[in-house]
Amino acid sequence: MNRRWRQGYRGFVLYCFFACLGVSGSGSITEAQAVTIYSYIDDQGNPVYTDTPETIPEQYRAKVKTHERPDPVTAAPSTMESVKERVKAQVKNLGRNAPTFPFKMDGLSAAQSQILTYAGAAAIVLLVIMYLSKSQMVRMLGFSLLIVVGIGAPVLMYVSDGGPMEVMKSKAEHTGQVQQERLQQAPQ
Repeated sequence: MNRRWRQGYRGFVLYCFFACLGVSGSGSITEAQAVTIYSYIDDQGNPVYTDTPETIPEQYRAKVKTHERPDPVTAAPSTMESVKERVKAQVKNLGRNAPTFPFKMDGLSAAQSQILTYAGAAAIVLLVIMYLSKSQMVRMLGFSLLIVVGIGAPVLMYVSDGGPMEVMKSKAEHTGQVQQERLQQAPQ
């Protein structure tokens, strides 16, 4: 009975490991899109660059130059991407489907939902491994990794696309533009 339990435990731990790799492998390689940059020279002779034409003052719109970066060539998959694909293929060969999600959560951007989903899956796997392990070293390692996930997930959510840092940065840029417009309108 004890040997049979250990074999089941090992299979469960391996399945959890492959599930985590499958979850983290659900992303795909994305291509960057072409970006249009607008530039003009202000009254002081300083070049000004922006990617939103609405922010260009009326007096400079006739002098605006557009610069467009072409689409980059699709890059070959990285080593990590190829490992993820191999693991997904191995899990599929075992007759299982690797979970492919992150869940879309209300109030969070897609990047934040993805970070939270992966951190939650990693935390669950670490808790299960800590609970089922008899080795003190494995428990300590699992606990240490759980702390890393607990610290890293909020930091990643803060700096992710659509996160609070990006919102504050866009508000600061808008405030700077408003101040620039006020300075330009002030009598000299």
